[in-house]
Amino acid sequence: MNLFNFYSFRFSRRIFFLVVVAVLFSATSWAEWHFLPALTLEESYDSNIDLDPDHESSDFITRFFPELRVEEVTATRTFAATYRMSLNNYNRHSDHNYIGHEGELSWDQQLSRNLSWHIMDTYYRSEEPLEDDPEYTGVRRTRNEYSRNTVDTGFTYQFGAADSVTVSYYDNRLQNTDSDIADDVQYGPSLGLEYWLSHSHGLALGYSWNRIDYKDDDPSEESNDFNIGYRWRWSQHTLLHLDYGLLLFSSKASSQEEEDGGDYDDYNVHSVSAGFEHTFNPAYSLNGSLGSYFHDPKDGKSSTGTIYGLDLVRSFSRGSVTLSGEGGYRLDYSGENADGFTETRGVSLSSTYSIASRTELYGSTSYFYEKGEQEEGTRDETWEVSVGTSYQILSWLTGAIELTQRERNSSDEQDEYRNSLILLRLRGNYELR
Repeated sequence: MNLFNFYSFRFSRRIFFLVVVAVLFSATSWAEWHFLPALTLEESYDSNIDLDPDHESSDFITRFFPELRVEEVTATRTFAATYRMSLNNYNRHSDHNYIGHEGELSWDQQLSRNLSWHIMDTYYRSEEPLEDDPEYTGVRRTRNEYSRNTVDTGFTYQFGAADSVTVSYYDNRLQNTDSDIADDVQYGPSLGLEYWLSHSHGLALGYSWNRIDYKDDDPSEESNDFNIGYRWRWSQHTLLHLDYGLLLFSSKASSQEEEDGGDYDDYNVHSVSAGFEHTFNPAYSLNGSLGSYFHDPKDGKSSTGTIYGLDLVRSFSRGSVTLSGEGGYRLDYSGENADGFTETRGVSLSSTYSIASRTELYGSTSYFYEKGEQEEGTRDETWEVSVGTSYQILSWLTGAIELTQRERNSSDEQDEYRNSLILLRLRGNYELR
C-alpha cells in the first residue's frame, strides 16, 4: 500500500490555505482576531556553509524573512496560523541562493462539553544541509531542494475530572529533488487512555501503529508500539510513575529485494522505567525518570541500554534556567543517513537573564550522542555552544547578536564537521487588531 498517490505537497498547501480562510470567515467577532506581520533581516558569517569535513567554504549570508501570523482565542477555539518566507543570499557562492518557505497551523476546537478536536500542521521547504527538525540529524552533501510536511490530528473525549481518551492520526511526508535520498511517507493512528481509579492511583495506556513507505519501491517499515503506565499521586505537588513499553518492528521488502536475499530489520524492544514529577512552586519544577531497554533482533545479537529523562525548569524575576537530558533509543528511517534502530543520549542547558529593561543575555549548550545498531551503523557526537544578547531598540524593533560553535565527531569521517557562526539580527513586528 503506497500513499504517495494520495496527495501532493501542492494539494496540502491548498488545504492549509482553505482551512485558514474557512476559520477567518467563520469568526463570530473580528475583535477576537490578531494579525501579526513581521519582518526580520539577518546578516551572518558562516565558516562552513556546506558542513564539509575537509574543504570548508565560508561566506557572508544575508537573509530576509517576511512573516504573517494570525491568532484567535475564544471560549471554544484556539487558532493560530503562521507563514514565513526566507530569501537567502550568499555573497561568495551565489549558486547557493534560494527561497525557503515555512508554515505552521494549530487549531484546538471544543466540539461539545466533553469532546474536543485538534490539528497541528508544520511545513518547510529548504536547501540547508541540516533539516530544521532536530530529529533528523543527517547532513546532506548536496544543496538540492527538499520539503517536509507533518500533520497530527485527533479527538479527545473527557469522561472524568482527569480521565480522557484520545484517538489521533500522524502523517509525515518528505520529498527530495536529490536522487540519492528516497522520498518517504510515515503515517499511522494512535490511541491513548488515562484513567484514575481513585484520587491517588491511575493508569495510562497507549497504542500506536506506524508505517514508512518509500517512493521507489524500497522496503517499507512497520511498527506496533504498546505502552502501559501506573500513576501514583503522592501529594499535591508530586507524581510518581512506573512505565512499561513493547515495540514490535519489521521491514517489508519489495519483491525484487526478496529475490536478491537482502537483510532487513526485524526486532522487538522491551523497556521499563520509573520516574517522578515534582512542582516546588509555580516557577520551579523537576521531572526525572530512569530505566532500561532490551533490544532483541530476530537475526543478530541482543543488547541492553539505559533510558533516562531529566527536566529542571527554574524561573526567577530576571530570567530562567532550563536543564534537560534524555537517553534511550529512537527509530531513524527517514532522510539522509538513516541508521535504523539508534541508541541516543543527550543533555542541554539554556539560560536567559535581563540585565536591564530592554537588554537580555541568553546562552545554551548541548551534547548529543547517537549510535546505529546496524552492522555498518555510525557513531556520532555533536556539541553546540551558543551565546547572544538582544536589545529592544523601539517598542516594535529588536536587535540581536549571536555567536554559535558546532562540532560533530563521527566514526565516519564524511559525517564530521566544524562550524562557527556569527549572526546579526533586526526584527520588527506590529499587531493589527
